[in-house]
Amino acid sequence: MSDEHVPADYAEMDLLEARRFDKKVRENFMPAIVSTVKQIINDYGPLGGVCVDVGCGTAIFAIELYRHSNIKIYALEKVKAIYEVASMNIAKEGLTGRIIPILGNACDLPFEDEFADFVISRGSYHCWKDKVRVFKDIYRILKKAGTGFVGGGFGRYATEEELTRMKTLRDCSLGEDAKIYSEPDKLKRVINKASISKFRIIFDKSGLWAELQK
Repeated sequence: MSDEHVPADYAEMDLLEARRFDKKVRENFMPAIVSTVKQIINDYGPLGGVCVDVGCGTAIFAIELYRHSNIKIYALEKVKAIYEVASMNIAKEGLTGRIIPILGNACDLPFEDEFADFVISRGSYHCWKDKVRVFKDIYRILKKAGTGFVGGGFGRYATEEELTRMKTLRDCSLGEDAKIYSEPDKLKRVINKASISKFRIIFDKSGLWAELQK
């Protein structure tokens, strides 16, 4: 397994760099993806209807989530090269039409009100310049009785060895930005500013998450 740092700033990546990024995520963080999907299915499953994955990267997480659910996923990514690799990954898995890649920005989600039954955003929270605005928009697109699961971490089913290795790598890759995933009070303040009243903060082995209910 590779010990290379996974790039944290990929806004200017070309297609070749995006493919390398995809490879490094698979090599280094696949246990976190599997663990977090298992946690989501155990806590909120069975999942059906429509899901939006905000900041989907190369769609590795969306693909894993689809394998364990009966849900149509709209996978949103703002960086064109990353989006293109996501589209390739989805097609390679034979999931065209079940996972829909969307090129767009988390600050202006291209979906109508009450669009999604479930919204997931894993590991993109630190990238959002206007976090309050993104939370407002996530809440806007949630259907009544829908659930949002937003934050970052490795899932509660990662082994201690995996957790230590992945946390070290993430913290090295993100630098100062990694601290945001250890600041539950700041996350709570952001959600309060977004005027979302029905939520809870989860801060444990699985990471830092906000569970939103509508």
